[in-house]
Amino acid sequence: MNLQKLIKTLKIQNITGKTDVDIQDIVYNSKFARENTVFVALVGMSVDGHNYIQDAYDEGVRVFIVSKETDIKGCDITLITVEDTRDALANISDVFFCSPSKNITVIGITGTKGKTTVSNYIKQTLDNSGINCGVIGTNGIFFADKSIKTVNTTPESYEIQKYLRQMVDEDIKVLAMEVSSSGIMMKRVNYIDFDYAIFTNLTPDHIGEKEHPTFEHYVKCKSQLFSMSKYSIINQDDEKSDIMKENANEYMTYSIDKESDLKAEKIIFPSSISNIKTYFNVDNQEYIVNSFGKFGVYNALCVIAVCKKLGLSELQIKNGLSKAHVKGRLQILNIIKDTPIIIDYAHNEVSLGNILKTIKVLNPKRIITMFGSIGERAKHRRIELAEVSSKYSDIIIVTSDNPDKEDMKSIIDEIVSHISEDKLKNTYTYINREDAIKKAIEISQAGDIIVLAGKGHEEYQLINGVREHFSDEEQAVKWAKIIKNV
Repeated sequence: MNLQKLIKTLKIQNITGKTDVDIQDIVYNSKFARENTVFVALVGMSVDGHNYIQDAYDEGVRVFIVSKETDIKGCDITLITVEDTRDALANISDVFFCSPSKNITVIGITGTKGKTTVSNYIKQTLDNSGINCGVIGTNGIFFADKSIKTVNTTPESYEIQKYLRQMVDEDIKVLAMEVSSSGIMMKRVNYIDFDYAIFTNLTPDHIGEKEHPTFEHYVKCKSQLFSMSKYSIINQDDEKSDIMKENANEYMTYSIDKESDLKAEKIIFPSSISNIKTYFNVDNQEYIVNSFGKFGVYNALCVIAVCKKLGLSELQIKNGLSKAHVKGRLQILNIIKDTPIIIDYAHNEVSLGNILKTIKVLNPKRIITMFGSIGERAKHRRIELAEVSSKYSDIIIVTSDNPDKEDMKSIIDEIVSHISEDKLKNTYTYINREDAIKKAIEISQAGDIIVLAGKGHEEYQLINGVREHFSDEEQAVKWAKIIKNV
């Protein structure tokens, strides 16, 4: 694409050098720099792309988009200065891939919890009804027969536009995309034509030095999605629903408790861990979802609402929902007789609390909860996870969970310091997560429920900046076979 066409709608402050040049790709990481590409210098939380401009030049790049002065050494350079390089990357990525979001129905799902489940339920329900659907989110990017791993829940704008283009070319009709607050804050979803936006819920999370400075900032970021979308679907029961409605264009509401456009009634929760189906009615129609607890019903309501807007029949929605499931979200392993193992991504107070409270109602002999907390950020979670596990668990096992460059033992010690005194005698600590899973299985008895929390679908441990392969499911199966002879 000609550079002049690529930057036609860019808000340019200054430009020097040639613009009548051919651009074959866009890069924002100097590791992928090469000739005939434009390098966009992104400013991140800990890395500034302006520091890698010379590296990109040395690899053959001659066109740069920057937001600050640079002392690059070289000739034949085109330097384009803008106010915000993140917005610029989103802009030119949309142009480069010919605005693919205008040719596909885009559903954005945001909220503290439920994004992954809702997006995957939508895909499975639509696919089951013969409508090709793609997903971009925490578990990866999925469409047609493709499965691509992602680092962030909401990838960088270039990747989103790139895969949107591929989806359109593959005749994918709908995209269900998780939209994180970081994704909004980092301008990753700018210039995407959202048809629908779904609000699941909002609780204080992702607050810290490398995320949002305050809860108010977090709320504001989330609310921006609804002004970007043509139509919004909003959880009426959530305290922040009014803010989302204020930012929305057209909208509808769903609920369990308050009056709304789509209300779940006659809810029957499972009474046994062997059958986790929840039954409920909407407009005198019975639906079944493979989940337990109110959060499972809320997630299902999102799917019902958007699928109705997309024209699916009640029968199509019922059939799709009844079969839907998500890896690492309330995933039950029935590999040990009378001792189910639940694997879930729950990594904060609300998500872990929801699971443990719901399990408690099933009257297990004991609840054995294993968890850790991420290193270097969201340190408030350590206190909250300790408190909620103390409240609902009989046995607690504290271990590592993506410690990154922070000392694993210090994270564990901090968590343990907030566990209630009456639970300390039944608390174990293991730096090695495999040892923690082994211990949980080792001490389990018939009638217990084991909860392996924090990683869910993830198949790695982030240690000292390196992702090392690790899977809770693999380890649970391995040690169940060794210890319990299953």
